[in-house]
Amino acid sequence: MTLREIAELAGVSPSAVSRYLNGGSLSAAKYEAIDKVIKETGYVPNQVAHDLRTGRVRQVGILVPKIHSKSVSQVVEGAHEVLAKAGYMTVLGSLEHAPESVGQYLEWMQAYHMAGAIVMAANDADVRNGTFQNCGIPLVVTGQHFKDFNCVYHDDWGAAKDLTNLLLKRGRTRIGCISGPKTDPAVGINRIEGVKAALWEAGFTPAPPTVVSDFHMASGYEAMKQLLADRPDIDGVFCATDSMGQGAMMALKEAGKKVPEDVSVVAFGNDWANLVSSPQLTTAELYQTQCGRDAAAILLDILDKGSDPEYTRQIKLGYRIVERGSV
Repeated sequence: MTLREIAELAGVSPSAVSRYLNGGSLSAAKYEAIDKVIKETGYVPNQVAHDLRTGRVRQVGILVPKIHSKSVSQVVEGAHEVLAKAGYMTVLGSLEHAPESVGQYLEWMQAYHMAGAIVMAANDADVRNGTFQNCGIPLVVTGQHFKDFNCVYHDDWGAAKDLTNLLLKRGRTRIGCISGPKTDPAVGINRIEGVKAALWEAGFTPAPPTVVSDFHMASGYEAMKQLLADRPDIDGVFCATDSMGQGAMMALKEAGKKVPEDVSVVAFGNDWANLVSSPQLTTAELYQTQCGRDAAAILLDILDKGSDPEYTRQIKLGYRIVERGSV
């Protein structure tokens, strides 16, 4: 069945049916007439023809740092939930083995006329080298706060400060940090700055000893060994991610340190492993599924209304401290 045949059955013009299908304005009478015919006939629009007319495929690319991650799966789940309801298909791109390829992925998305992109795998280099500025399709960044771009981000600073205050409340005064790389501003800078702010307010002016790790448990394990070598009297550890925290607790136990009797440990993420570790890990839970939903909603809003280059859409999400046995 064609669009013209739908129009004839509804007693309206083909342009009215087109406006109905594309969300345009219609009188209530015309809308109801077209809606009734479409439901009775089971008409499905020709999406290929629509894409040819608009020059845009109803697909959204989601770039992620890696696939096997709770936070990644939650963001993707939230984004897909919103995009699917709006008739968009999601296409996943993982940068785990090619972290420098954000620009290449965005070029592919443009070449295939995708509607837009959600980028989880963002770092400050993508801003400095113009990757986002030169992108020809709408995009939304998640997990990072870049002031000139559409983004949904977390209060990493506030959560890290609260976790550190929890360590201080337990009487921990010799606190060290296992940090992410500074190329990731949220994990490698904002979280550590939150730790420093709490320590400063408590009267501890020297910067805490810090070892940089990647996002894996094995790296957290090695970083904790380095912290113990540098500061054997350490009694509290802030870890930028749960994986680092799990690795740190392994190293502490291996060194004969009891958690939390000798050393308290806090981290970020509220991963499932925190429930089965002994002791269970105290952590900051970020609202990743909502992050995905909000990013998709921003993108759909841009696609629907267009984007003013002087106007960026930004959402800052909160967090929840989950206190368990590691403190």
